Amino acid sequence: MGERIRSFDWAATSLGPISTWPQSLLTSVSIMLHSTFPMFIWWGEEMIQFYNDAYRPSLGNEGKHPSALGQKGGDCWQEIWPVIKPMIDEVIQGKSTWNENQLIPIYRNGKLEDVYWTFGYSPIYKEGGTVGGVLVVCTETTDAVVNLKKIEEDENKLRFSIEAAELATWDYDPATNKFQGNNLLKEWFGLVPLEEIDLSLALAVITDTDRPLVVKAIEAALEHTSGGNYNVEYTIVHPVSKKARIVKAKGRAWFNEKKIAYRFNGILQDVTEEVSSRMAYEESQDQIRFASDRLQLALDAGEIGYYEWAIENDEMHCNSLYKKIFGFSDAHDPTYKEFTSQIFPKDLSVRNNAVQRAILVGGVYNAEYRVRHPNDELRWVKSFGKAIYDEKGKPVKLIGMILDITEHKQFAEELSRQVRERTAELKQTNSDLLQFAHVASHDLKEPVRKVKIFSGRIRDEFKKELPVKGHIYLEKIQHSTDRMLSMIEGVLMYSTLSNLTQVMEKVDLNQVIGNIQKDLEILIEEKQGMIQMDKLPVIHGVPVLMYQLFYNLINNALKFSKSNVPSRITITYEQEKISSVWYDRITLSDNGIGFSNDQVDRMFDAFIRLNSKDKYEGTGLGLALCKKIVDRHNGNIFASGEKDSGAVFTILLPLKKIKS
Repeated sequence: MGERIRSFDWAATSLGPISTWPQSLLTSVSIMLHSTFPMFIWWGEEMIQFYNDAYRPSLGNEGKHPSALGQKGGDCWQEIWPVIKPMIDEVIQGKSTWNENQLIPIYRNGKLEDVYWTFGYSPIYKEGGTVGGVLVVCTETTDAVVNLKKIEEDENKLRFSIEAAELATWDYDPATNKFQGNNLLKEWFGLVPLEEIDLSLALAVITDTDRPLVVKAIEAALEHTSGGNYNVEYTIVHPVSKKARIVKAKGRAWFNEKKIAYRFNGILQDVTEEVSSRMAYEESQDQIRFASDRLQLALDAGEIGYYEWAIENDEMHCNSLYKKIFGFSDAHDPTYKEFTSQIFPKDLSVRNNAVQRAILVGGVYNAEYRVRHPNDELRWVKSFGKAIYDEKGKPVKLIGMILDITEHKQFAEELSRQVRERTAELKQTNSDLLQFAHVASHDLKEPVRKVKIFSGRIRDEFKKELPVKGHIYLEKIQHSTDRMLSMIEGVLMYSTLSNLTQVMEKVDLNQVIGNIQKDLEILIEEKQGMIQMDKLPVIHGVPVLMYQLFYNLINNALKFSKSNVPSRITITYEQEKISSVWYDRITLSDNGIGFSNDQVDRMFDAFIRLNSKDKYEGTGLGLALCKKIVDRHNGNIFASGEKDSGAVFTILLPLKKIKS
């Protein structure tokens, strides 16, 4: 710049040739040119400019240099003159200025740039003691300011990231045993908002179990040989709320040239939910492993084969027992096709149809088929499984189990054969018994009838000759023969009921009850009886059996009435739906002597009497016949009662539509 100044045409400026310059200007320019610090001079009323080599880079490559030399200040710095002119005016008045990192945009490098300066303006006095110019000592701090702003921006980003991530931070000074922490750390540890906090206060919040672990980790991090790394997970308990929190701490210690830690800082992250989730996951994995072990134990104990078939890539995975059931060795890994090739050809469609249904419509498939072993042995198996689908509903896997049921099949077939044989034997035996009962009862009727006839003749023909006791004995004979004939008739009816072949037809139960009332007219009068009934239905049944059924029930109600108490019989009717089937429900109740409910289980058995035969006549077959008649009509009969409070008999007959 000295050469440029010497060769510049100063005569064309208000300053005139160099030879006319005052000594104060020459001295100032000389000092400027010999300085390695950026300097700039404005001189005279027009503020003619000078600058040195150190200042020249601040003017840019395509900016104000070299035209700024000898130029008027106002012309050169038009873009910032309103900013700097007031400061120049103050200096002209004898005042100095100093500014650090001042933003003063200038035009350089072909554009207006934001440029930061640290500068001082000082007056230059002329020989007469007045201010002749302004000396500018300056340096551009744009890079420093930009870097500082970048650092501040990065710090703000870091602070925001820490806050957004809900991280606690600490900065520990090993020399003082105190640390600084952000608000979140103080909140978690329940610490007072002091600038510096003693480490012991934070350690006291850590659980007794984890505290030794944390102390050991800190001591290790402060050792130079550890590299200063710190990574530990522990639990803290808030001293006031007692809330437990699991935190993960990561940090680093910094060492001086003597390998002594002078700083230890890092972050804390709340990992309570993460640890809880991890523990829950580990627990679920343990449960899965336990369930898997139990499943495998069950499969092994039950000798059940298990398989998985990936449909897309035709991969087959199965246990050893599955291979064994199909006749393969454990060392061999058959394909899905190899397995299906072992199925007995006649059974293959059964198995394939079941699998296809499971794949197409979902659900579990279930099939029984035979497989042929290499030694040509046929084994029965039971296979069941289901299809697994992806998120698009496409079948991707088939899983299932298989069980060798050969012995079960053989046992079932043998059992079925024995049942058939035994059933045939029982039918024959039952037929023989019924035939015997029919023949025996029929053959017994004649001698009993003769006993009754001849004992009656003795009573009638030798009435006068017989003593009183003789008449008593004959009456007992007559009574016994009547009871014997009644029992024989009952046995005949009971033994032949199953073989009756009467055709089912419509039966009006109202007429049936009316006929019974006529037949029992005398007994009803003796018992001062009364029958009250609802309108009863027309049912589908055998007329003679329906008569016998209700005759026995009404006759029993009259026979087992209380002495000196008029007999009352009530018959009700309603329809009832049981398990989707409609029934005619007919209930017959009385006010007789009743019975205990513990007698109900055996009262419908043959030859069972609940009362003394001397007091109440009967064969013990009446209710047995009633049950057999109801069974013949695919119905049900049951009773309930209470001692001395009457009995209730309920009949359920399947409802059938009667054609008119």
